[in-house]
Amino acid sequence: RARRRTMRRPGARGWASVLLLALVWSSACVGADARDPWYRRGRRERPGIPLWKPPGGAEASRGSDVDEPIVVEVTESAPEDAAPAPRIDDIEAIENVDLEAPGALEKALAARARASDKELMVLAVGDTRDHRRMHKDPALSQVSVDFAINLVENLAALDLRNYLMLTSSAQLCDELRRDADVDGCAHSSHLTNREKELERWGLKPGDMFLLWAQQWRVVQRALEAGYSVMRVDSDVVFLEDPYLALRGPLLSPFAMVSQTDVFDLGTRPRCDAGSGVTTEPGHPDVKRCDSSSLKGQPQLNIGLVYFRRSAMADDGPTLGVIKDTLAAFTAKLLGDVQVNDDGDPIAEALLDQPLFREAVSARVRLGSGWKVASGSSGEVYAGNGSDGDGAGDECPHARTTCDAIAAERRRTDIAFAALGSSEGSELAAGAPDWLFGRGCVKTVADAPRALAHLRSIRSTNAPASIDGSGENGTCETRAGVVNRAPGVGGVGGGVVAVHMVYSKARKRADAMEAMGWWRARVHRPGGRGDGEGGGGGAAESPSSGVASSSAGASPGCVGRDGAGALFSHTYFRQNEPGARAFVCAGGTPTGACPCCEPVPDEDGEDRSWVRNVARGVGLVALSPEDREDALTGQRLEDHIATAPGCGMHQNGGWNEFWDR
Repeated sequence: RARRRTMRRPGARGWASVLLLALVWSSACVGADARDPWYRRGRRERPGIPLWKPPGGAEASRGSDVDEPIVVEVTESAPEDAAPAPRIDDIEAIENVDLEAPGALEKALAARARASDKELMVLAVGDTRDHRRMHKDPALSQVSVDFAINLVENLAALDLRNYLMLTSSAQLCDELRRDADVDGCAHSSHLTNREKELERWGLKPGDMFLLWAQQWRVVQRALEAGYSVMRVDSDVVFLEDPYLALRGPLLSPFAMVSQTDVFDLGTRPRCDAGSGVTTEPGHPDVKRCDSSSLKGQPQLNIGLVYFRRSAMADDGPTLGVIKDTLAAFTAKLLGDVQVNDDGDPIAEALLDQPLFREAVSARVRLGSGWKVASGSSGEVYAGNGSDGDGAGDECPHARTTCDAIAAERRRTDIAFAALGSSEGSELAAGAPDWLFGRGCVKTVADAPRALAHLRSIRSTNAPASIDGSGENGTCETRAGVVNRAPGVGGVGGGVVAVHMVYSKARKRADAMEAMGWWRARVHRPGGRGDGEGGGGGAAESPSSGVASSSAGASPGCVGRDGAGALFSHTYFRQNEPGARAFVCAGGTPTGACPCCEPVPDEDGEDRSWVRNVARGVGLVALSPEDREDALTGQRLEDHIATAPGCGMHQNGGWNEFWDR
């Protein structure tokens, strides 16, 4: 009889062979995808979503077989046991959805927030009308989109992709995906069904006042879902990772940290000389100054505001501030329309910033008012230096630079208040301006000529070292630091975020390019950064991180011929004279130190320094039609006088920056 053969189950080696054959077969089938550079970065296709591309993806893919992102349409559901697609830095692309749709925001938050600490940035951008500025700045709607793209690229350079961008329309989000590889945008239908009420105010869906209310709704819902949120305006530049400072000992006690405008003299908080400190009740890490100076209440600016969820109660006053802001907006929208003398609606009455300030003030009035905490209450960064008394292990700069920056920051005191009357109430802080501060810019007509003139009149007691000289290391390339600001003795390197004072949109963009801060790569014809209209984003800094034209790198850096920028910052007010405003040339490689010279300003009533500077530094103003009008005579001198510290010599002459 023939022996009946029975099959035995494969052993370990057999299973290994089966697995090997399967892998070979899989490789043959997906070889084309495996050769795709985007696929190799770990991004698989998601239904209806373009493959993720790294910053500069359009440039990186030139010359390859793939010209456009691949979109895979899938009609059937994935198997329940299918492995999830790999995540890049724990961040996933999202679909362009209405965040008011059931479950849409929850999915977006889970995809866009950092999984490790549930941190999220909420951005907003519109290409429609800002009623306050649409006549004097017609280019604002388009340049605002470029600002948002620049911000996304800026964050990516810091390895921060945890943003959710709210757009004024679904179409704009589609355009951002197509033209700038923005994979974290969505839109909202909140209040868009109130067409009659909007029309009464002269508004329509997509207008900025409505968009900002929609942004606050996203912030509120994200906080209620347990996320920490940073609300960020699009014309902001981050010079270093802001989370490094926000999670350090100095700022971690505060549930809310908001930018403040400190233009008028006395509005920058200050502990009096020789003042002692007292521990704030219920907050042992906050050291209140016994004697301090603070003119009025801080002018909170919502262009940069951070909400720390771990320091907030579910029904606490910080979350109550946001709810009150939204409720006030809705009540105004649905209530009586405010009109001017001609009977036209005053849409500015719906602006969210005054509503937010009043919501905060109402909570502060329940407590003991605004106080001042010492800037030396604690280290900025987590961890101690190697000697136990350094700037913190998380400081992203070189050790010598960290120490110089820390010494300057300790001189910057902090306004704060309890949002309620009970001991241990949640604390709100006015951000020190080295963290969230105001940058001011004016347009310099002939930057090389201005630089040469400033060098020729530089006084013998001028600062010996401008950041970029290599002596203090602020121009080195390091993780967590991507952009540079001019300064002295570490001050420039100590600025974390710059929110530009409002002025002509194109002027702000040109100034960012001159500072080496313009990273936007827009594929559409005429977009900034594609070779048209400035294009500062294409060039990168040398591997050393120090540009050949860095300030101080050589005694004669000239930068690019043509216009430049006169740059200052409110943080520079605590500098010594001669280091509180800087003229910078254009043509700075992205991320490199700009080619700058300090303006030799002086304290006191004598304005001879202004006349001396005006002999070789020409400024221009931009008309609504972007026509350049040269400033001359007294007008030129007045503008130069306002530059140091963003108006410190003019008791807050920041209005000179506003329209021009």
